[in-house]
Amino acid sequence: MSRKRSFNSSVAQTTSVHDEMPRYANVLCCVCGASMTPNQSNMCVNCMKGEVDITEGISKQAVVNYCRECNRYQRPPWVPCEPESRELLGICLKKIKGLNKVKLVDANFIWQAPTSKRMKVKLTVQKEVMNGAVMQQSMIVDFIVAWQQCDDCKRTYTPHTWNASVQVRQKTDHKRTFYYLEQLILKHDAHEKVVGIKRTPDGLDFHFGHRSHAQKFSEFVLSQVPSRVKQSKHLISHDAHNTTYNYKYTTLIDMCPVCKDDVVFLPKALKNKLGGVNPIQVVTKVASQIRLVDPLTGKVSDLAGVEYWKNPFDSLLTRRHLVEFTVLNVEEDTGPARAAAFNKRGLKGYTMVDLELMRDPEIITVRSHLGGVLQPGDLCAGYDLRTVNVSGIDEEMLEKTNLDVIIVKKTYTRHRQRKRPWILRRLEREEDAGEESNDGDYEQFMRDIEEDKDLRQEINLFRDPAWKEPCNVGAAQEGEEEGEADDNEAPEVDLAELLDGLTLNDKGKVLNSRRMTSYEAKFSVVDINVQMCHYIHHKTEYLFLAR
Repeated sequence: MSRKRSFNSSVAQTTSVHDEMPRYANVLCCVCGASMTPNQSNMCVNCMKGEVDITEGISKQAVVNYCRECNRYQRPPWVPCEPESRELLGICLKKIKGLNKVKLVDANFIWQAPTSKRMKVKLTVQKEVMNGAVMQQSMIVDFIVAWQQCDDCKRTYTPHTWNASVQVRQKTDHKRTFYYLEQLILKHDAHEKVVGIKRTPDGLDFHFGHRSHAQKFSEFVLSQVPSRVKQSKHLISHDAHNTTYNYKYTTLIDMCPVCKDDVVFLPKALKNKLGGVNPIQVVTKVASQIRLVDPLTGKVSDLAGVEYWKNPFDSLLTRRHLVEFTVLNVEEDTGPARAAAFNKRGLKGYTMVDLELMRDPEIITVRSHLGGVLQPGDLCAGYDLRTVNVSGIDEEMLEKTNLDVIIVKKTYTRHRQRKRPWILRRLEREEDAGEESNDGDYEQFMRDIEEDKDLRQEINLFRDPAWKEPCNVGAAQEGEEEGEADDNEAPEVDLAELLDGLTLNDKGKVLNSRRMTSYEAKFSVVDINVQMCHYIHHKTEYLFLAR
């Protein structure tokens, strides 16, 4: 009995499931009589399209304002957009009236000639029609590109081009700090809101359309270089009826005059604050902090920008006082006093050594913190305090330090000017009428980039599109012979450190650039090396067979 009941219950359950499944037969359309699957309207698709138009009420044509001077479209506000980009498509969809009454399924551009003043967008929309039936339909909307000058471009034709200005100044006889700051600005896109840049004898003027943009830029500069700021404003116009005022705001940024490889003399208060260090220090880096190293002990000290401006000091000796020496011998101090003198292997790997130097026709012995860098036969640059007129410090204090020569860096021989495979981006600026050329400072900055690996990590180096790697075997062998003959040859930047995507116009200016991914940078260099190896192998084999 139990088995019969379970069998009957399963049959009844199966029968009920089949009864619940809908069974529809084809019916005839109430308009044209065609056979169709039944729906709520009892009309086929073709008849429904003829009776109902879901695109009714949606504008088929719209106007998009475009400024051809700055290549921006009015959203508002005015924003830059690439042709047929997602941002431009969003602006076009906002211009279509009645689009909120339907459901947008798809939207894309229809290709037009680049010189055309029209854009076409294909839309696919859905809407519920008669008796709950959902209908989908496509349509094309034409957009007319109307040329209209934006407010920022209008302002360029008036004396009131900018509303806020940031004046960056540094009281030095070179421009290397500004070249370094320029590369930091380009790397972090801090110049995005800049209206114009003007070059002056003491620095650069950055103009902005809004005060907030100038404040953001000044904060960026303060975070990169020790500086102090002064604010001012100038009244342009005044409306006495509604008490409104129009000002122009100016921000003056004074960067510290201390630069890399300078020798400074610390004030007494600052010397005690750093732990009683030697008053004569060598500047090794100037960034958000000033890094100092004691040439007698190798002790490293970091000085914040706020502390510097509380007790400011100038450079005692600069690069124009440098003289070149030849290293004859290097002796590391291994005596018992070595461990007691401020940890002579300093925080950054400085090793105190005794150097035997020659400057024709004199041979002298000095102490230096560059023991891990210099080897016998190398060239080095330093300051000869015996021949330089040092003013502004106590002579007795200088005699107590027992410093005759201060070595600051290793130098390299440059027999010929090779074309570099890399290039730097530059800011477009307006030159001052009385501005002199600073090609020597720029070349010195390029050499600093080649010699300092830490500096290269802070900026972007791009592959020069005009540079071609030499494929001549004889030239490669000649380069190897030169390298064997002179180990003090200037270093070169590795191709793996370069970024690709830099495009130049006929005048050598940058048109566009993009960052290479780590994957692209890695395998682009591998491909170049593999191609060079294959070429040299086949070329050598060909020359051997020819002989």
